[in-house]
Amino acid sequence: MLSSKNSASGQRIWLISAAAAALIAAALRRWQLSSAFEEATGLAIRGAQASVILMCVLIIAGAWFVLLSMHQRPAQPRKPGQAYPWDLVFLGTGDRVFPILEIAAAFLAIASVPILFIVGVGQFQLYQEALTAHVQPPTNNGMLTLATAAGAFLAALGLLQMGRDGLRPGRRGRGGFAAALPGVAGCIWLMESFRAHAANPVQWDYAPQLIAIVLGMGFYMDFAGMSAGVARPRRLLWMAGMTVIFSAVSLVSGLAELSARTAMAEPMLCTQLGDVLLLVSQMLAAVGALWRLPPHLESPQKARKNAPEQPALEQEIQEETTDE
Repeated sequence: MLSSKNSASGQRIWLISAAAAALIAAALRRWQLSSAFEEATGLAIRGAQASVILMCVLIIAGAWFVLLSMHQRPAQPRKPGQAYPWDLVFLGTGDRVFPILEIAAAFLAIASVPILFIVGVGQFQLYQEALTAHVQPPTNNGMLTLATAAGAFLAALGLLQMGRDGLRPGRRGRGGFAAALPGVAGCIWLMESFRAHAANPVQWDYAPQLIAIVLGMGFYMDFAGMSAGVARPRRLLWMAGMTVIFSAVSLVSGLAELSARTAMAEPMLCTQLGDVLLLVSQMLAAVGALWRLPPHLESPQKARKNAPEQPALEQEIQEETTDE
């Protein structure tokens, strides 16, 4: 009974901490956007109170998650000298929350594909028209936007496989490959995001989004490592928590940009809308990890008692692995 209570407590504290820090950071980011930039030039006001407090909150949140990670000890196998099967943690255990979150994240990623594709095609056509007219072409030829759309499609496939494994597990290692797809897609998204903001002298405008993408990439790669035999569960929890927080901060910026476009009667079909969908997608995927991992990290055997079919599933997976 005590072990079960500890497992539930560990799960709740990660979820509550990530949600509370994300809401506070998002509110501070909104305050920063309204008070920490000059109206005439748009440049950041040095030493603005909102910026200082937001930075402190982000640092405190990172340190708090480090303490939580250090407090939780990774699970040990039943037999001494035997490696704990971390690759089975995110497979089907009868829990529906994790797969639902991953599948919802996949649908958000796939929703961004047509948006980014249409915007990228428009940018490419505009670039070609400028070349044909022998005028100065725009700096963006649309290729990175199209590549980001392709990466979002791959990310959606990976998230769908992660959700499927959470419902009905496949063979070992497949889930790790699936989790690597959103991480690889994040590399392309990072390049496109940096290109779009490279000429902006105000780092506060784009740094949160770049950091959010990098943290998301690290989260997906650590997730993939769980199924590939390179398990770092405590670092995965830290990555997931910080991904939620920085994605929330960046999401406020994206929504503010969309609101400004609406006020100026500009078309809503833009890269900012694709960024918003991808940010929410990786937030949901990270929340799924925070939901599933802490109970297994604290008391894996107790957590699995909630799913009586799991031993049979483990045996089936082991037999398939042996046959290969």
